[in-house]
Amino acid sequence: MLPSSLLLLVSLGAGLVQSKHTLDDLYLENAPSSPRPYVIPHYANSHAVTIGSQLYRFTVTGPSSGHAFTLMSTNAPASGSLGVLPHIHRAHYENFFAFKGRFQLWAQKDKKEQQARLLTQGDYGSVVRNTTHTFQILDPDTEMVGVIVPGGFEDLFYNLGTNYTSRTDTPYVPKATNGSAATGPSGSGISSLQKFDVYAQLDFQPRRDLVNGTAPVFSSEWHTDANTLGAPGEPYFVANGYGPKYLNSQHGYQIVQPLVTPKQAQDTNYTLSTISISRQTKTHAPSWTLAGAAAFEVLEGVLSIQIDDYPVARLNMGDVAFIPARVPFSYYSEVAFTKVLYVSGGTKGVDQQLVQRGKSWDFVTFPTS
Repeated sequence: MLPSSLLLLVSLGAGLVQSKHTLDDLYLENAPSSPRPYVIPHYANSHAVTIGSQLYRFTVTGPSSGHAFTLMSTNAPASGSLGVLPHIHRAHYENFFAFKGRFQLWAQKDKKEQQARLLTQGDYGSVVRNTTHTFQILDPDTEMVGVIVPGGFEDLFYNLGTNYTSRTDTPYVPKATNGSAATGPSGSGISSLQKFDVYAQLDFQPRRDLVNGTAPVFSSEWHTDANTLGAPGEPYFVANGYGPKYLNSQHGYQIVQPLVTPKQAQDTNYTLSTISISRQTKTHAPSWTLAGAAAFEVLEGVLSIQIDDYPVARLNMGDVAFIPARVPFSYYSEVAFTKVLYVSGGTKGVDQQLVQRGKSWDFVTFPTS
């Protein structure tokens, strides 16, 4: 038997190992300069900048994700003009997700017919490379979530914007606006941004003939019937709950609604989905270790997540968790219904694995038993 003094030392040593990290270590105000596990609360001023009346926050950056992707939010009031002048990206794939409020999004690839949609909470727009696009914010409290691949596109906003901090973490700066001036750079300004992969398309005229939130009217379904994911290299839109859905019942119920699969991503090496999670317990939550980085942003409910040897974090609406490649984690919901936006920096993330082990499903809700 070990002497009591030695037992005490062993016990203290074990305790030191178990308490290596705390929740304070996990929660950050700014995305770090290299990949590590972290959580950023909603409205934290992570690398925030203002451009006109728009406030941009970057919860996952190029450096923090190993340049896998950028995850950002745009908060702004309603405007009578475009949020940015029309442009294309040749190297970046941009994704628009409506977190709350309303905004209008236009997209046109090559000489095909211009597409326009009015996006409300949970709607999604895919802007693939070489697609002319622009947007307009329509509600007083609107938040767009952007996923841009590869990471690092935030450098554009750092160049254009003014650094922002707030003691109140207000969604955006309240100030008077006449709604007449574009919030982004001018025509001459946007034409000088090619080094940031922004190529002005100043001849583009956004169509205004939307009916029930869509144009063209007779060749698209918008909040009326099923939406399919677009063909590779083509822009497309998915209304909230109207896209393909898959039910996985391995560990409680999870409903995956893919927005970008490996087919759409092509050589950009990522996927994007929403995942709805039924009530679970920590003991039934599987552990995941992925080859690529991953991020969760809570859309509804409360997500419990344990990353590596950090304590369990409980994320509320708008909070973001980032997990680097090859770092183990598990997640679950202790409330009846939790929904997250999930980004995978690779084509074999949680969403694709759940789909492969699940089945096609027609509903946004779980079975009753």
